[in-house]
Amino acid sequence: MGDPAGIGPEINAKADWNKLFTDCIPIIFGNSSILKQAFQAFRPSFKIEHLENLNSNELKQGTLYLIDANEETQLDHLEKGLPSQLSGQASLDAIRAATDACIEKKVDAMVTAPVSKEAIEKTGIFFHGHTEWISKRCGSYDEMMMMSSEILNVGYVTTHVALRELPTIITEELVLKRLQTTWKFLVDSNIEQSIAVCGLNPHAGENGVLGNEESKHIIPAMEMARKEGIKCEGPYPADTLFIESKRKNYGAILAMYHDQGGIPFKMLSFDHGVNHTLGLPIIRTSVDHGTGWDIAWQGKASPKSLESAIKMAMTLAKAKSISNP
Repeated sequence: MGDPAGIGPEINAKADWNKLFTDCIPIIFGNSSILKQAFQAFRPSFKIEHLENLNSNELKQGTLYLIDANEETQLDHLEKGLPSQLSGQASLDAIRAATDACIEKKVDAMVTAPVSKEAIEKTGIFFHGHTEWISKRCGSYDEMMMMSSEILNVGYVTTHVALRELPTIITEELVLKRLQTTWKFLVDSNIEQSIAVCGLNPHAGENGVLGNEESKHIIPAMEMARKEGIKCEGPYPADTLFIESKRKNYGAILAMYHDQGGIPFKMLSFDHGVNHTLGLPIIRTSVDHGTGWDIAWQGKASPKSLESAIKMAMTLAKAKSISNP
């Protein structure tokens, strides 16, 4: 569902379920009262069916189901367009219910609408993002964020950390792990192109003049990766790597930190980009945008990224079922 005060309920209501029905049986985890409000406001003729539990063998193709993950959370006085403890609790309840359904193998994949870190932390829970929280719920895996669209794939060495902490976090070991995970993604996706690696510093350090993280950590990691058969090039200055003439030569770009990869990716693929988490025992994809407080519940939100995330989740689930029948 995402944060109920944001655009999550709206994009759920607006998604083109009739096309999506052909390849999956979708179930929305969220608050029934707020989702019914959203469907009534943005798609009044569409029917959703309430599902009491996931043990039913009577799920029908062509039906959109709803599981109420927040029956005890009353949202009658929810202030739309603003993060609150109430919206944060409802968000977290939905994430927990969907994640547990994946862990218990009651569903094949999960797709997350946007939530607010601020709202969830108002509940007293330490929450730096879906990626980290879901990983911990699964048993603390070495997860990795990947953003994908038809024109590029961007992996992240680090995600939601303060910039001042990066020089201590970027290590040879961590960069090597991210290269290994990114390469596995490319191989599984039948993408036969190299990984372009960003430098951490401006101009990729300019041979130590602007920083030495490249020579100390990034380059040694790339040398180790090449010994394992991983194709990678760089490190390159990030300010020119994302232009079309350069990015088209690579299967993926590995960014050192969140905004280094996120800003160019969203400028190029905002409406149809997908955020997915690699390295987990479950399949999780997500939209590539936030809660949209400024347009929440106004009928202005686009469901395109959500639809792309659902399609990628279906593709990954099918591939997983083929490799693990």
